[in-house]
Amino acid sequence: MSQSFVHVHLVALRYFAETVRAGSMRQASEALSTAPSAVNRQILKLEEQLQVRLFDRVAGGVKLTSAGEVLYGYIQTLERNLETAIDHMDDMRALRRGHVRIACEDGIGRDFVTRQLVEFAARYRNVTYSISVHGASVILDLIAAGEVDVGLTMGPPMRRDIRLMGAAAVPMGVVMPRDHPFAGKSSMTLVDLAGERMILGGAGYGGASEINRHMTEGSRHRPFIESSSSDNVLSLVLAGLGLAVRSPVGLLTELGRDALAFVPLAGPKVPEVKLCIWTHLTRSPSIAGSVLTQTMVQALKPFAETLDRWRHPVP
Repeated sequence: MSQSFVHVHLVALRYFAETVRAGSMRQASEALSTAPSAVNRQILKLEEQLQVRLFDRVAGGVKLTSAGEVLYGYIQTLERNLETAIDHMDDMRALRRGHVRIACEDGIGRDFVTRQLVEFAARYRNVTYSISVHGASVILDLIAAGEVDVGLTMGPPMRRDIRLMGAAAVPMGVVMPRDHPFAGKSSMTLVDLAGERMILGGAGYGGASEINRHMTEGSRHRPFIESSSSDNVLSLVLAGLGLAVRSPVGLLTELGRDALAFVPLAGPKVPEVKLCIWTHLTRSPSIAGSVLTQTMVQALKPFAETLDRWRHPVP
């Protein structure tokens, strides 16, 4: 029976349901704007496929058999479920509901994602979110596996098995306490850091892979402390335990209240780091996820412009 039902044509189910509601094939044909013979053929085909009689023909119309009553009950459930699905899709189109899965590095979450969600959540009040914080390599794996809708990392690394939706270059510099002797410099090079106590973040945070490679090549800048958390790097720098090379993303609050100094890096070996927004290569995210992703992509340029004060040496 189940195998036969798979092949039942939806037109036949529609003609059957309309006949039940109208009480006769003739009246059903008028509602369907078709000939009574067409309605009769579809119902006969349906009875043949299901191998049961659905109607008893009576004077003036038709009457459901027990099998017909069972089928009509399922059709009513199907119609209700379909209406519910359409209502949900209408809700999603208007973003009256939805859920977005986000993965990001901690600094990006603090200074970029939070800013975008403030306005987005105010506009779309019933959309919910889940945010997971990881290093770049884990985030890219989550995107590739379809486990999150949108991922935000500092790049490189770059990958071809996921889609880069947008990127904006971010400045790199040396971060230190405000009272450090270097805090008044207009710019620094990596050579200037020779002999300094350096705090290096783990690979995959804040573009740290490229930073670490340049900092440690030739053993000129042996790290004093290595940490897998960019938040922990921030705490260590604030405590005066050393200097760190990174972007200002994730530090905007501390820089804004002058708790930290940021001296731009200059020179040919300064790595180019970008804030990148990623999605799955082929799968489309939820409607809410798509709208939020596009909102974030559009916000990249103005966000990068807010970082301009740290991009160039102070005159």
